Amino acid sequence: MLYSGRNSLEDKVVQILLSGPSTIKGLHSHIAAGEKISLRAVYKATDALIEERVIFKVGKQVWINQQWVRALREHLSPSLPPLALGEQVAYTFTSVEHLDIFWKTIAFQFEEYEKDGQIFFYNPHNFWAYIPELQESEDEYYVHFAKTKKHAFFTVGGTTHADREFKRKYQDEFLQIDTRTVPSLGCRDHTTVLGDFIITARLSTGLAKLLDELYEQGELIETILPSILTAYKKDSRVRLTFEHNATKAKKLRTLLSKNFVLK
Repeated sequence: MLYSGRNSLEDKVVQILLSGPSTIKGLHSHIAAGEKISLRAVYKATDALIEERVIFKVGKQVWINQQWVRALREHLSPSLPPLALGEQVAYTFTSVEHLDIFWKTIAFQFEEYEKDGQIFFYNPHNFWAYIPELQESEDEYYVHFAKTKKHAFFTVGGTTHADREFKRKYQDEFLQIDTRTVPSLGCRDHTTVLGDFIITARLSTGLAKLLDELYEQGELIETILPSILTAYKKDSRVRLTFEHNATKAKKLRTLLSKNFVLK
């Protein structure tokens, strides 16, 4: 299945062509660099995709059919939570992988509806970026702001060595990161503001307090990470809330934009 862990040859051809047109020999060279595959097999795969109108051929090059891409996107994109102004909905997760997938599924859709392209985050400490199961997903997420030229503003509510490591690693032109204490925001809520919508991942009181204690040791993230992972595995229950609250969203944006240069 396309972009899953077990892609067919046709899936691999499509993935390559999504980045731009290519000759069939070029496709073969790209795929053969990572596995043993015959040129004939690539020809057979492209013929099947052409017949299904997924790709088309012009001269010696094959191209992705953008009409197919748009149709696929429309069919695959789940609808946003149907929240009227003032409404909210909550979900509970014990699996960090399921939490991550669900959060990003909703967040990416909200981004498409966010007119000014400005997204605000607040994490008391961004330990999510260092959970092994999330590492690849988190890295891709932070990089995507530059790729899509969307501006995001991330406030980390701590100023310890470990907090500042996150800023040094991920900050760039499109993802600005500030490390400062925000007294009015609690240590349990990890918040995202997109337009008039607010996404909040709420940790247990015990886990939030323990994370504060670990970060306040002043050690590097690699030193405290084993203790963070142990604590999270013991208390992984997270309540995820989506709110449609324009007034609250505006107040949060004002509070979190204090030290940023907004485009």
